[in-house]
Amino acid sequence: MKYSLANKKVLLIAPQFFGYEQEIRSEIERRGAQVDFLLDRPFTSAFLKAVTRWRRQWVMSAAERYYQENTNREADYDYVFVVNGQTLSSRVLEQWRSSFKRAKFFLYMWDSFGNRKDVVSNLRYFDHAFTFDRDDAHSHGIHFRPLFFSKGFEKSDDAPVRWDISFIGTAHTDRYAIASKVAKNLGPGVRAYWYLFLQAKWVYWLYRTINPGFRPAKLTDFKFAPLTKADVQQVFFASAAVLDIEHPRQTGLTMRTLETLGARKKLITTNTSVQSYDFFSDSNICVIDRDNPIVPTDFLQTPYIDVDPAIYQRYRLEGWLDEILERELA
Repeated sequence: MKYSLANKKVLLIAPQFFGYEQEIRSEIERRGAQVDFLLDRPFTSAFLKAVTRWRRQWVMSAAERYYQENTNREADYDYVFVVNGQTLSSRVLEQWRSSFKRAKFFLYMWDSFGNRKDVVSNLRYFDHAFTFDRDDAHSHGIHFRPLFFSKGFEKSDDAPVRWDISFIGTAHTDRYAIASKVAKNLGPGVRAYWYLFLQAKWVYWLYRTINPGFRPAKLTDFKFAPLTKADVQQVFFASAAVLDIEHPRQTGLTMRTLETLGARKKLITTNTSVQSYDFFSDSNICVIDRDNPIVPTDFLQTPYIDVDPAIYQRYRLEGWLDEILERELA
């Protein structure tokens, strides 16, 4: 930990995402800050989350009411820290800038602007803006900072390997089609664990209608209850390699990529941009073709090679927060 936040007051806004919002909060509090937390995308149902993604304007009035009713306007915040901010309107941000005059405003995007086009117009409200997507950073003149892994993915013992390859993820866009091709192309005797998640059964039927890649899919191919982060970690620790399939409109690395680094496991990914990162190694990372995804059998049979400790530290949650705070506190 390079930067202290002792006696600072922080307003944190982040989406609920497998508990990562609470881990960010805990790391800020560990540094001595008092944290008030508000949800980005303050809706719990799968339907409203989908509406937020595809028809943001339909939920913005409800989101504004949430922020109006839950913001402590008497607080004298030192920092306002926003992750994504997909349901923050310009009106709310203007009110916050007026109410919290001495606060420094930070934005971190862990989704691409291609998926969050409405956030671009809000960049002007932030003193420091960061993105996990290198192309977005270049296009919008903001800071590039990859994602992180949390402490629970830092493997401390040698768990027995049950799976040669595993995949856990939401079956959006072309993920089902790619994961199915990978499974079909695996060599004989390869032990695989697949957990393709959908938010509800109606999502499956919708995708069968609008997504050509879902035409051969069966309802039994999917799970409709999300795994806990602890469950995900246990699968990681029991896997020799982890499959990652990024959204086709994103160039930034997924959280799954960094979690695999944290767990010191091999990575198989469709994301060619991983080759430009400081932890890339042909020994640990296999880039596969999105259209013809074949995993070489020998890649699954060779051991993982540890990365440099300084590089490993940079991608921990602690290193992520240090790099963001450095823009203001260094």
